[in-house]
Amino acid sequence: MPDLYGAIDLGGTNVRAIVADLDGDVSGDQIQPSRASDGLDACLASIEEAMRKAASEAEIEPADLHGIGIASCGWVDSEHGIVPAAPQLPGWHNVPLARIIRERLGPPTILENDANAAALGEHVFGAGRDVRHLVYITVSTGIGGGIIVGGKLYGGAKGSAGEIGHTIIDPNGPMCGCGNNGCLEALASGTAIARRGAEAAKRGESPALAAILEREGRLTAAAMADAAKAGDLASLEIFSEAGRFLGIAFANLVNLLSPEAILIGGGVAQSHELFMPQADKAMRALALGEPLKYVRLGPAELGDMAGPLGMIARLREVERK
Repeated sequence: MPDLYGAIDLGGTNVRAIVADLDGDVSGDQIQPSRASDGLDACLASIEEAMRKAASEAEIEPADLHGIGIASCGWVDSEHGIVPAAPQLPGWHNVPLARIIRERLGPPTILENDANAAALGEHVFGAGRDVRHLVYITVSTGIGGGIIVGGKLYGGAKGSAGEIGHTIIDPNGPMCGCGNNGCLEALASGTAIARRGAEAAKRGESPALAAILEREGRLTAAAMADAAKAGDLASLEIFSEAGRFLGIAFANLVNLLSPEAILIGGGVAQSHELFMPQADKAMRALALGEPLKYVRLGPAELGDMAGPLGMIARLREVERK
């Protein structure tokens, strides 16, 4: 039996725990509510429970795992295994998450930001396994990212690099949750798309969106994607505009980093056909010709498994040092 490792993907809604070997073969997989809104203790209990259930499915005790890797939402100090803060995790302030999980479960434990982990997962096991320089971007409720340089995750100081969603695209644009105006996240995330859809509905520009808003009480990017695919012109235009903003960001990434691939994951990316042509067009119009020659733009492959498998890849790096 190969040596087994644990990986945890912690989000504001769910926590996923897997058990796998260093080749990424999964033998245990559990998803359950993270209970983040119930406070720190409840969330920690949910993390522990998910990992114990995944280990049980793999017929191993958590203490017998050779290591555990945690991919957490929010800001992460990977060097010290701390989550300083996370908007999705109310009440979390400088939580020493790696130490807590090691004390509760036993194995050595490491911590990374979830988007960084997903970038590493796509590089080792997914759509980026054939390149050494890539950028992974997750377009979901917010926008995050991870950078691979020379086959290695680039974390910057304290592991905080890769906040692509908070690059400024339009200084006169809408305010972002971070407090700045015109961040990519405020212009092209699922939240931004839904906000613009609600505005269009209230202006009378889309009877289809107005009907969804009246029926459901809110709009989501997923509902707007369905409306767009059914021919709603306002939704199509909003996704197209989001694609243009993404393309501006991609052009900046091409000029700055000259990656071989830009890979798009996250929930909104499941409807990539609604915005990727516009993103590609804007990127090619704005990026410098030389680095543009070497980049491909496309969807990621691993979906929700990118983060957990990225932590398996990170544990593999640690083991082979």
